[in-house]
Amino acid sequence: MRATAVSVGGFLTYVLLSSFVPALMNQSLAGHLTLGLALGLGQFVIMGVIVWRYLVHTRTHVTPIARGLRGLARQQEAVDQVRAAEQAPAAPRGPFDPRGGDFRTW
Repeated sequence: MRATAVSVGGFLTYVLLSSFVPALMNQSLAGHLTLGLALGLGQFVIMGVIVWRYLVHTRTHVTPIARGLRGLARQQEAVDQVRAAEQAPAAPRGPFDPRGGDFRTW
């Protein structure tokens, strides 16, 4: 939530400054580098930091939970398969069934 607020706030501030205070944004910092250009480039840095922090958060908090849930789902699926196999009625054997009946191999 904080990352969203920082990124949206930064973009909104940049747009508002560009629209309503163009003289401030056109101030030269060094050579051809203006304050507006520096702030615009700074947005790339902000987004890079936000993406990096999101990845760290996902790896440390979300991924372990997802792995645990996936393991529980696999265990439940295996239990369900065993129960279904135990409760399934025996299939009727026909005359050509290799497990019994009148079927003979050559």
